[in-house]
Amino acid sequence: MSTDYTILRERIIALEAENAAMKLQQIEITQAKELYLKIFEEFPALIWRARLDKLCDYFNKTWLEFTGRTMEQEFGNGWAEGVHPDDFDACLHTYSNAFDNREAFVMEYRMKNKFGDYRWIRDFGRPFYDVDNSFIGYIGSCYDITEIKDNELALKELNNTKDKFLSIIAHDLKNPFNNMLGFAKLLNENYTKYSARELEAITSQLYSSAKQTYSLLENLLDWARTQSNTIPFNPEPLDFETIYPEILETVALSAAAKQIEINCHNQEVKTIYADSNMFATILRNLISNAIKFTHQNGSIHIYVTKTEANIVFHIADDGVGMDQEHIDNLFNPGEKKSTKGTKGEKGTGLGLILCKEFIEKHGGKIWVNSTKEKGSDFYFSLPASNITDSVYII
Repeated sequence: MSTDYTILRERIIALEAENAAMKLQQIEITQAKELYLKIFEEFPALIWRARLDKLCDYFNKTWLEFTGRTMEQEFGNGWAEGVHPDDFDACLHTYSNAFDNREAFVMEYRMKNKFGDYRWIRDFGRPFYDVDNSFIGYIGSCYDITEIKDNELALKELNNTKDKFLSIIAHDLKNPFNNMLGFAKLLNENYTKYSARELEAITSQLYSSAKQTYSLLENLLDWARTQSNTIPFNPEPLDFETIYPEILETVALSAAAKQIEINCHNQEVKTIYADSNMFATILRNLISNAIKFTHQNGSIHIYVTKTEANIVFHIADDGVGMDQEHIDNLFNPGEKKSTKGTKGEKGTGLGLILCKEFIEKHGGKIWVNSTKEKGSDFYFSLPASNITDSVYII
């Protein structure tokens, strides 16, 4: 009896020790789970988990703070409400295919944050297995890559700008020089053979070609400096009635060659506040562009008006006009299409790109209305605020 009692007592003690060890192990497992859950909660990535039915049942604290939504709102497919509509189908397709094939995936999509802004997300998803290696769903981590995407876009635009710049140098700047060299060669080899009228015609063409080339070169240099942020910006009060005739003089010969009349309709805007070189470049390029696409004996009208918030410049021509596709590409540095003027004048579109950059530098905007064969209306609207009773900022 004593022996049996001793054996039983030893067994009870062993079971109690085993039970205590199991409890300790369970506590350690619970603590480990809590630790891992805390790590997931505090992890800087946006963490999500999906069940076998492909519905999500967990989002970490970082995710919820990013979206500004609750676990209940995100649960199941609720998270998809924040995905950009243009990205939703591709996102769902990638997720479902990977899930069905038990494959890891990486996808990028835009998701709305708590401020209502769409941010680019890179989502890494992987199959999730239990301790016995049975598949129980998916787990994923997401990272905000908006800055990377913005840099990629900026790099793409920079490459487009570089390609456009090289194209202009290689083609559009080379051709005018060939024209000038051709005229110069004619004069050099046959000067004594030409009549006064012939010489006048050749020198006129030579001067016109040189002037156009110089204008293009000015635009090229200005544009190059805008890309490297080295062009000075010195806004100052300008007398519009003084600066306008100076700008008009630079395009007078081109207008006279096509017998185009230019009229300015100024509604009492006397003084503007702008960088004089940039403003001259803007107006010169827009008027030159209007001359290029206006027919012989046509007319160009320039309207200067003042509203409560803006000073608006409107350059209207009755020339060839444009379709919507052409308008959409006017200010695209990577767009290489060029339309010839009414007398075959060539252009690069660089002047309009410069105008846009200079106008935006002043805090303004530019827009276009046009109808094919009926002419174009270019507007640029710049902020107007009182400096004195007669001075307005643009």
